[in-house]
Amino acid sequence: MKFIAVATLALASTASAFVPVSTPFGVATSLDAKHVQNKAAKKANHNRPKKSRPSDINRKPVVYPSFEKPSEYTISDAPAAPVTKKSE
Repeated sequence: MKFIAVATLALASTASAFVPVSTPFGVATSLDAKHVQNKAAKKANHNRPKKSRPSDINRKPVVYPSFEKPSEYTISDAPAAPVTKKSE
């Protein structure tokens, strides 16, 4: 019985540590982060190997051949052919 009373008293005394203190200027709890965490892409770029060789530093970007996008529809003078289902 004494153990339960002591445990309850200890729990009640430590619970006040989690209650924010009220001041005339508002609540005194600040939830600002001290150090912002890098997100996945920024962290991955930060951990990439550094370019130390002159051949890496002065490398030009790859030039890819230009791609002509084909037209989606072609206009034809031929009459429209009906679409039929192939029989097996």
